Amino acid sequence: MLLSKKGFVSNDEMYKITRHLAEKLKKYEDLEEQGKLLKLFCAVDNTIYHLCFIDNEEPQIVEMKVCCVEPYGALRKHKGVCEIWNVYAETEYTKAYFNFFDFGKIVFLTQEEAEAALKDYLY
Repeated sequence: MLLSKKGFVSNDEMYKITRHLAEKLKKYEDLEEQGKLLKLFCAVDNTIYHLCFIDNEEPQIVEMKVCCVEPYGALRKHKGVCEIWNVYAETEYTKAYFNFFDFGKIVFLTQEEAEAALKDYLY
C-alpha cells in the first residue's frame, strides 16, 4: 500500500488510479496514431532569444516571451507529427513573428545558443 496525505491508499483506490492513468495513456496513444498529437518545440510563456539586426548597428540579442504558437500553413506533417510552427513573441516594447525556419538562425531557445551565434556572426 502507498501512503497518501490522508493515510494509506487501499488496493481498490490504487486500482482506480491505475485504471484512470491507463485510460488516459490510451487516449494519448490513439491521438498519436491518428496524427492528432502535436509536439511543440516551444510553448506560450517560454523565453526565446532573437538575434536582432537593426540598420547599421551591431546585432544584439533580444529576450522575448512567446505569446502564440500555431501550425505553419497547411499543417505539414512528418511521420504524423506537425514539426513546422509559427511563433509570435513580444517584449515590453515590440512584437515579432518568427517562422519555424528562423530557429537556429536568428531565433534560439537558449541564451547560450544565441550568444554562440552572435560570436560566429561577429568574428
